[in-house]
Amino acid sequence: MQEIIDQLKQQFAAFGPNLLAGLAVLVIGWLVAVVVSFLVRKLLGRTSADNKLAQWMSGPESKTSLHVEEWAGKIVFYVIMLVVVIAFLQTIKLTVVTDPLNQILQPVMAYLPRLVGAAVLALVAWVLATVLKKVIIGALQAAKFDEKVGGATGESGLSSGLSAAFAEVVYWLVFLLFLPAILEALDLKSLLEPVTSLFDKVFAFLPNILSAAAILAIGWLVARIVQRILQSLLASAGTDRLSEKWGLAASLGSQKLSGVLGLVVYYVILVPVLIAALGALQLDAVTKPASDMLGKMMGALPNIVGAMIILIIALVIGRVVAGIVTNLLAGMGFNNVLVKLGMARKAGEGRQAPAAVVGLLCLAAIILFATVTAAEMLNFEMLAGMIKEFIAFAGHIIMGLVIFALGILLAGVVARGISSSDSPHAGRLALAARVVILLLTGAMALRQTGLANEIVHLAFGLSLGAVAVALALAFGLGGRDLAARTLNEWRDAAKDKPPK
Repeated sequence: MQEIIDQLKQQFAAFGPNLLAGLAVLVIGWLVAVVVSFLVRKLLGRTSADNKLAQWMSGPESKTSLHVEEWAGKIVFYVIMLVVVIAFLQTIKLTVVTDPLNQILQPVMAYLPRLVGAAVLALVAWVLATVLKKVIIGALQAAKFDEKVGGATGESGLSSGLSAAFAEVVYWLVFLLFLPAILEALDLKSLLEPVTSLFDKVFAFLPNILSAAAILAIGWLVARIVQRILQSLLASAGTDRLSEKWGLAASLGSQKLSGVLGLVVYYVILVPVLIAALGALQLDAVTKPASDMLGKMMGALPNIVGAMIILIIALVIGRVVAGIVTNLLAGMGFNNVLVKLGMARKAGEGRQAPAAVVGLLCLAAIILFATVTAAEMLNFEMLAGMIKEFIAFAGHIIMGLVIFALGILLAGVVARGISSSDSPHAGRLALAARVVILLLTGAMALRQTGLANEIVHLAFGLSLGAVAVALALAFGLGGRDLAARTLNEWRDAAKDKPPK
């Protein structure tokens, strides 16, 4: 028993200092891990990194917190404790356990400087991106960029319009520019090569993008300046008052003629600028169809402008002619034509007056003729043909109405003339004459309109045949005795008459 105790004392004397040193390393390492993890949590808590990461992952309106500082503190604590445990095992000479752990930790510790370098680069990128974002937003707000281009200001005081979008683009562009350096620091060659190739292509194409952007910006500025100058000149020259005088203001609505013409010139200037900007990109597969389309639009632009001018001139002339015709017919008493025809009790007034209707028809006819010319100028042959056919059909309709109106007028005159005679059957004869004239002119009117000519011919022929048959039957059957007496009287008179 004493020998066993002596052996234990010898082993403790040999192993005791290492055990005490290992316990000291373990305690001190634990304290260091606690302090360092506490400092990491406090530092990350001051920077609100968890909230920013949550907003980046879930959106700016997300209120979810990821508690990054807690997780970071725990990770730091356990990493330090892993190193402390390895040091403790090495101190107490347990190499059987420490050798496998060292083999695992050696690659990690060798890669740790790369992680630190990448983290430093990411931190530099974040600081630079944040500073640039705030500087850009402040500069654009000071220049009132959003107000000039129609933007808005958010509740937080930061612009939520184009300035914020531009600053956000610059913010992430800084991270994108730092991405190859971060990947190189991490020695991720499989990811670095495609990213480097992408950057090479982007930077090679960047001059084209800058050229297109410069052309577009300068062209837009020139178009806007010309639009404002032309709009001001036309307004000061009285174009808006002239449009009201010509009656164009009602068709334009809330827009003014000077503003419409300025907008047309704006787009006329902007279209070639778009063609030039697309050409500067040198992406034939994408830009050639768009350039060809815009080129065709520019080629058709003179015809479009000419067609618009023709329609505007036709509208002005049509309104003038309509006013002259309306006043002339009203002065001639044309508004009483419906009263004379027996189709109304009093003359029409306002837009319902016959003279105003005729003036409106004249305006519509002039506009239709101008539309035919404009359609032919735009090479819309089918549309021009349809309008011509409509004009011809409308002419037939109007001529048919005129013929029927003349028939009504003639029937009234004839009926009144017969009614004023001394014949005992004047009323019946007047009615018969009126009906016959109306039927005849009605058939002529329908024939003139070209609506179902065969049906009109057949109906008119059947009506005349029915009348003839009715007269024949009435005279041949109902008036047989009278016919016989009349014939006998004619025969006797012929016998008694001496020969010459």
